[in-house]
Amino acid sequence: MQRLAKALHPAVSSDLAFDFLNATSALPWIQPRRLYQDPESKELYPSSQIASISAERRWKLVSRSFHEHEYYEGRYGMPLSYAVMIEALSQFGVRSLSGKRVLDLGFASILPLRLMACLGASVTGIETDKLPLALYAFDGDTGPIRTVRGRTIDRSHEGRITIMGGRLGVDWTPEPGSLDLILCRNTLKQGYVHPRAEHAHEPNVKLKLSDEAFLGVVRSSLVVGGLVAIYNTFDPADNGPGADGRCPFSRDQFTTARFEVIALDQNDDQRALALFAAADAAGPELAGPLGRLAPRALLTIARAV
Repeated sequence: MQRLAKALHPAVSSDLAFDFLNATSALPWIQPRRLYQDPESKELYPSSQIASISAERRWKLVSRSFHEHEYYEGRYGMPLSYAVMIEALSQFGVRSLSGKRVLDLGFASILPLRLMACLGASVTGIETDKLPLALYAFDGDTGPIRTVRGRTIDRSHEGRITIMGGRLGVDWTPEPGSLDLILCRNTLKQGYVHPRAEHAHEPNVKLKLSDEAFLGVVRSSLVVGGLVAIYNTFDPADNGPGADGRCPFSRDQFTTARFEVIALDQNDDQRALALFAAADAAGPELAGPLGRLAPRALLTIARAV
């Protein structure tokens, strides 16, 4: 992971993005860990919860081992691509994450949460996918995180990771004004939230709230001046719902929810292509198949007013 982070340096220029990538030097070694899945309910359990399961159900569980690479990569791969969103944020006035209260919607991998916490942020990740909720339920995955040294880091602020399961505003709602920054990468896509008819049967993003109610929860969670950032990479030639990477909310919906729209579906192809080109140059051993992608990217940023 540290080698890949170093290979991505040419794709970023801000101190904040450099600190984010360099924080990989503080990642702990992860011993292989085992999860157990109920083949009927599909529920996943860490080993610490096995004793609480009835003997009748316990013998049916199927085990799977996860190694360090899988732990940090998560289900979708290359979570270090968060660096381009961090780079974009730095150009819209976010100079440091120290002391910031951050929510990551659909985090998928603990790696970005850990790196932001290493920069002094108090980070909450919320996810509906059962795999990361079980995979990151071991001692040391959450709680206080020691900050690292960097140009943008005030080490008087302690980092922290919290993980929540469920949907924002349905299963968990932050306290009003409790967040400074809400991030979402490749989850809030038009194609996922409002899929076309031919994609309606696919596993899309179901907010369980109207657009207006969802944005209302997002706005109430942020302090005045807080930011929500939606960063989507996608391939328009893809046949799936993820090919429509536009923000699922309109400018009018943001404004009605008391946001100032700073950027709506702003083209960020150049920055994304630079990152994936750097990953490709690092070779498949480090970047995997995602390094060969040449996606488009759209950035949306709105400020709470």
